[in-house]
Amino acid sequence: MTDKQSATERIGGKSRRTFLAGAGAAGLASLAGCTAFLEDAAETDATIATVAVESDEDGEYYHPTEDNIESGVYSPLTRPLFIYVNHASLEEKPDTLAAFVQHYFEGQHDFSRDTGYYAATDEVRDENKEEFQAVLDDLGIEPDGDAVDDDIDCSGSNTVAPVTDAAGESFEAEYPDANIYVDPEGTGAGFEAFAEGDSDVQSASREIMDEEAELAEENGVEYSSYEIGWDGLSVVKHGENDWMEEVSLDELHAIWQYESDVDMWSDLDDDYPDEEIELWGRDSDSGTFDYFTEEINGEVGSIRTDYSAHTHTDSIMEGIADNQYAFGWGGVGYFQELGGEPGEEEFDVEDADDGDEADE
Repeated sequence: MTDKQSATERIGGKSRRTFLAGAGAAGLASLAGCTAFLEDAAETDATIATVAVESDEDGEYYHPTEDNIESGVYSPLTRPLFIYVNHASLEEKPDTLAAFVQHYFEGQHDFSRDTGYYAATDEVRDENKEEFQAVLDDLGIEPDGDAVDDDIDCSGSNTVAPVTDAAGESFEAEYPDANIYVDPEGTGAGFEAFAEGDSDVQSASREIMDEEAELAEENGVEYSSYEIGWDGLSVVKHGENDWMEEVSLDELHAIWQYESDVDMWSDLDDDYPDEEIELWGRDSDSGTFDYFTEEINGEVGSIRTDYSAHTHTDSIMEGIADNQYAFGWGGVGYFQELGGEPGEEEFDVEDADDGDEADE
């Protein structure tokens, strides 16, 4: 971009203030969907709740709470979150991009927790700082804080977008001549742009895949990656679902595997209702999709095709809240941004109108 724009003038076509008011800050479609969701839910008393998932650590069942995620027992549905930094962009915008990344690492614990996610360890944060400084040394970059005035384009995960945006908001408050733009199109779509050299920072809810790394190499795009936090995937049901309190990994696989023959709740358990399961999840542009399919079905992209696939997690929550027999999955941060607490019997979405995010 050539013309300067204020922080509240543009972020994917919307202001950052408006962006943050959406559930999970997931961008344009998310903003509109979340607003309608909260209004409709307040009228219908729609409820959603998390389901306890079997741990591959000890075989017990856990909800995606902060303690369970940071302790490691909510596995395999806990994953690290990353940013990737384009080295050519560092050379093109040395002062602004270097200062932004350093600012990101300095506050990464707060940026993660403040947006509904979980902090990495202090050791990981310190390693980020050391490894990035080594990159700057190799490139001969010594950022000048008085010369921070460029635009930084951030592509990638809409799961990680709230964290990157929080870092951008904080950075712009310190450096008002800089602009941080966040385009949460999904990890896969973001890596396509990043590997073409079309973005400066890539937010990612998974590590780069071999074919993406090969594309970056073909295009001469050099980069480095850094872990900036943790996320848990929530398995969610309608609040009036009183038959499934917990789900095993085998059951999740049976439901979501390619060409699954589980169509009715009673296909899982004879005691469950003889009603069709309405399934909701992320689409194939999402790193959340990649992670879930690999961990539950053993291969990235392996999944049944007859479910409602969405780019934004709040749309999934909306769908599940609308049908007693619905069932799905998405990032737990979105569930919490709506005001829910994992492990509660149910979350009455009507109460979300009283939350801080809804009031912004």
